[in-house]
Amino acid sequence: MSSQLYLPVQLPDDENFESFYAGQNQQLVSHLKSWSVSSQRPFLTYISGEPGQGKSHLLYSLCNLAADNSQTCAYVGLKNHAELAPEVLSGLELMDYVCVDDIHLLEGKSDWQQAVFDLINRVREQGQCKMVISAIQGPKQVPLALADLRSRLSWGLSFHLQPLTDDMRTEVLVARAYRRGMTMPSEVARFLINHCHRDMPALMNVLEQLDVSSLQASHKLTIPFVKKVLNL
Repeated sequence: MSSQLYLPVQLPDDENFESFYAGQNQQLVSHLKSWSVSSQRPFLTYISGEPGQGKSHLLYSLCNLAADNSQTCAYVGLKNHAELAPEVLSGLELMDYVCVDDIHLLEGKSDWQQAVFDLINRVREQGQCKMVISAIQGPKQVPLALADLRSRLSWGLSFHLQPLTDDMRTEVLVARAYRRGMTMPSEVARFLINHCHRDMPALMNVLEQLDVSSLQASHKLTIPFVKKVLNL
């Protein structure tokens, strides 16, 4: 069975560089975008940051950009690694890009750690593939028992995602609402930030819920309407 069958067949096409609010992370975004159209090295980019700060969004963005450029990209989300086998990584060094998301979740998984270690070595030897790895912690702090793997994670460029300020979150909510065809006043966005979970994935889920409810009720986004829909 081809290892490709283990990989997602479609990533969210709205998770791209255009919809990513860079804030203080413009250097990382610029690196990934220029990296996709050049042969610049090193072959490995490591991205760390707290949950909900956009690591997966950036990996999706790189995959979507690769597709736009007629390049191949494999995304391996390790939140579901229990449903996969380490053999899913076999042959991925032949892709143009490999994105391994949430490598910190491999703590205590020696077979997976060895498989990622072997993949990094094959990617380096093959010389054409570029690899992006994400985790909550930096490459030296990630809780992986395989010391050689932790060493490999430091071979490339390392970036730490800086969190968005509340003003930035407000801008993101207003902009993402607009992309959905909704008008969200800034005071409504600030209300959501102050009364809901503050990480962006949670706020995007709230935005989707409001989108459906506002369409069904043919109602504008106001604070009273938001309170009613979200039972706040």
